Amino acid sequence: MLKQLRNWGQELGRPRLVIFLLGLFAALFMTFIVWPRQNAVQRVDDPYFFSILGQSIAEGRGFMQWNHPDLPTMRRAPLYPGMIAFVYLLGGVHTVLIRLVQCVLAGLTSMFAFAIGERVFSKPVGLLAGVMTALHPMVLRYVPDLQVECLLTFFTTLMVWCGVRFVHKPTLAAGFAVGATGALGALVKGVLVVCPPVFAIFWLVRRLRRGEGLSLAPVAAMALAMCLVILPWTARNYKVSGGHFILISTNAGGEFLRGYVFAQPKYYLLELRPYVDGENEANQMEVDLFTSQNLVWERDEPETERVLSKAAKEKLVNEPGAFVKKTVIGLFTFWYVLTSRTNSLVMGGSALIAWVIALFGVRQARAEKRLLWPLVQPILTINILYAVLLALGRYSAPTIPTLMVLTAWGLFCILGLNEDTPASA
Repeated sequence: MLKQLRNWGQELGRPRLVIFLLGLFAALFMTFIVWPRQNAVQRVDDPYFFSILGQSIAEGRGFMQWNHPDLPTMRRAPLYPGMIAFVYLLGGVHTVLIRLVQCVLAGLTSMFAFAIGERVFSKPVGLLAGVMTALHPMVLRYVPDLQVECLLTFFTTLMVWCGVRFVHKPTLAAGFAVGATGALGALVKGVLVVCPPVFAIFWLVRRLRRGEGLSLAPVAAMALAMCLVILPWTARNYKVSGGHFILISTNAGGEFLRGYVFAQPKYYLLELRPYVDGENEANQMEVDLFTSQNLVWERDEPETERVLSKAAKEKLVNEPGAFVKKTVIGLFTFWYVLTSRTNSLVMGGSALIAWVIALFGVRQARAEKRLLWPLVQPILTINILYAVLLALGRYSAPTIPTLMVLTAWGLFCILGLNEDTPASA
């Protein structure tokens, strides 16, 4: 079958359009046919109140707390609510419009997965990666309701594609593109903010090891782009918080502390439901922390951030062994802890299979001296950072398209169809 796909793919015209349409139609099918009829996960339009936040922005009331409309919020990164607000301004307050936009984003994500596979390996590998991305349940899962993962996955995949282009031709414009896409992704969810700097370090170290010397101008363009995209929002946070430095959003301390709750055996062994029992226990942990200090949990965002950040630092200093244990567990729960035992086993099993095949391809690529680190590095960076903070199953969604590129290459290697694939520069 893969041999037929390879032969068909070599002659296929306009492959990017084909993959985009496949991703779009798969997302539409999931959203309007499968989603209303499934019982695997709870069907809620707006589980994290992003629609309310977007509506507040669209109506001119600003980036306000959903439960305290008179107060500004720093809890959420701004780009996803901003996208919702823009759509609502154009078409009215209808969540179906957001789902339609997310269907388009799923198609674009699949298209960029194809583009990465084509650029690094070959057109047939890219086609297989695009197809697997378009049909992957973790990509489709976050299209039908209002969660940040769909937009975050798009920007993560776009950032990897820009990184691949940068490695092949490290111009100022290419460096700016890597920084800008990473920064835009960080304004969806702050975790992506570390990816461009880590990418730049890898690239500089590789140049030094090859005796090519430092080339700082493209890296400076990367940094400039990140500053131009992120710092205006940081300035806004500084103003509304009364002079506190908040780069993108708050609650890093809270996420860190909640990670200890989810690292308990009863959750990572799926004896209890992480997203129900685990969330309730984590919430109660924070309530108890505030009660012990005669404070009210989530009464005031700056106060909440100060209390949780202080508690997180104390936990890290006083219990370093527990931190290491939590991080190791988080490296694995990143790929499988979902809503139920069945969902977790299905998604964890599929992730394991994808990684086994991908690692076979990585081994083959190393033997052939192919350039894979621009793909592997962002996956591992995101995986490790979430393991340090709070690793939950849905957080692996942004890495799935890039993993599918590696998996597609691994399948070609296993079946011996990689011989005529040119090595990357």
